[in-house]
Amino acid sequence: MKTRILIFTALATVLMAGCSKENGENPNPPEDMTGKAFLSLSLTSNTPAQVRAATNEEKPGSENESKATTVTVLLFDEMNTCLGTATASGLTIGSGATAATASNALPVPAATKKIFAVINTYTTGWDFSTASGKSWTEINTLLNNAVIENVATAQNFMMASAGDLTKGAMTDVSPVKPTDNSTAAIDAAKASAKASPVELKIDRLAAKVTVSVNGSGVTTPTDAHFEFQGWNLNITNKSVRLYTDLVSYANSTTGAANGVYRKDYNYTVAEQPANADAMKAAFNYLTNGAAADASGLSAVDKAAGTDLYCLENTMAADAQKLGYTTKAVVKAKYAPAGFSLGDSYFFWNGTFFTLDGLKAAYLTHANGTGLKVDLPEFLHKAKIMSDAVFGGTQDEKNAAVAGLTSASFSATSGIVGRYCAVRYYHQSVCYYDVLIRHDQNVTDKMALGRYGVVRNNWYGLQINSVSNPGTPWIPDPTDPDDPTKPDTPDDENELYLSVKITVNPWTYWAQGVELN
Repeated sequence: MKTRILIFTALATVLMAGCSKENGENPNPPEDMTGKAFLSLSLTSNTPAQVRAATNEEKPGSENESKATTVTVLLFDEMNTCLGTATASGLTIGSGATAATASNALPVPAATKKIFAVINTYTTGWDFSTASGKSWTEINTLLNNAVIENVATAQNFMMASAGDLTKGAMTDVSPVKPTDNSTAAIDAAKASAKASPVELKIDRLAAKVTVSVNGSGVTTPTDAHFEFQGWNLNITNKSVRLYTDLVSYANSTTGAANGVYRKDYNYTVAEQPANADAMKAAFNYLTNGAAADASGLSAVDKAAGTDLYCLENTMAADAQKLGYTTKAVVKAKYAPAGFSLGDSYFFWNGTFFTLDGLKAAYLTHANGTGLKVDLPEFLHKAKIMSDAVFGGTQDEKNAAVAGLTSASFSATSGIVGRYCAVRYYHQSVCYYDVLIRHDQNVTDKMALGRYGVVRNNWYGLQINSVSNPGTPWIPDPTDPDDPTKPDTPDDENELYLSVKITVNPWTYWAQGVELN
């Protein structure tokens, strides 16, 4: 995982009003420094030199992703009780050849033993003005009904201490205490603090996903055709904690140390929502809308190469289920052999049909069998065949089928295919679900670390090949009539795209996608 190094070389704001002048100079004469000590800080983006697998590398964040508008440092005593906060404004995170500029050392309570830093705080979600006297557990609250824009905007990416696998959220510190209250002693303490910085790793709270198309072209079956139309994220979390516990997993990618996975609010099976209403309260889902009604159809229109952000969504090994795993939905046009891109076609019992071919095949079936049953059911649910005809005689149904034209079908007609044996692809449009693999080196099915999106990780999904059309609808586990079964294990659904994934720190994960 990409981490940002937060080096404590300056706390840019006085913990208590009147501790120093705004420019950080010593008060003259010095105020009473009894019970106070010094720390100082700078913000540095650190990309450690390490061997990484082809699917995993370190990538620096953009200027906007790395800007530190405000820095809040929570100060704790030995018992994890908050002693107060110190803040700094207008700092930027150094990276590469750009060195971080440290601010002057400022006073903190001498009882400070641990610290936790928050960058660009979403103040409506976390108000630290009343943090003093509270325990860490009280401060590390859950933000429900969160939207990604609150923690990942163009000018304000919220970040926080990354923590440690064994020590947890906070970092141990030893502030420098002046030997007395003289100006000389205070200056010496400040200088000593700046000469012995504390290094603190930080992570962005958001995860990042990018979908691209192989520049050399997408491999298809012989004489089939594929055209990318857009993409969007599906099943994104609505809850986020200030800090989530780190957890290690076996068989991690070379260079990606164990401990890069985390435990979010919905981590275990017991914590996952139990019904459609609870699922919609916990996650954002793309929807199809009502049958033959485009009003509720979610847009899947992000261009290839577009970056989207989402809140962390992780799962215990047995909790990696289709209804709760963040995915990318790809919209495309797919034309099987014998069809051209943009053609409308039908699929039934393993065979693709033109409208005329479907009508001819319909007539070959005996009454009460095969297409004589399945096609009227599809037409009725798509509101193409009336209730009266559907409930009428076979001759009436036959006449209705014979009268079908291309104008009988619309872009939403195929949505009802999720209820039926007959599928209709309007102008070749279909949808693919791409499960986001966290670590592709985890090859065992349903193993910890295989799926999920983790804070400060960047998942690059590249579409390399396609073997079949997707579905004419967006798979929706909250559909009240015919949901994609939410409890289905992630590794058991062949309708989901197989993608080459890349993840960055940002830790960047590359994932190649083969659409099935």
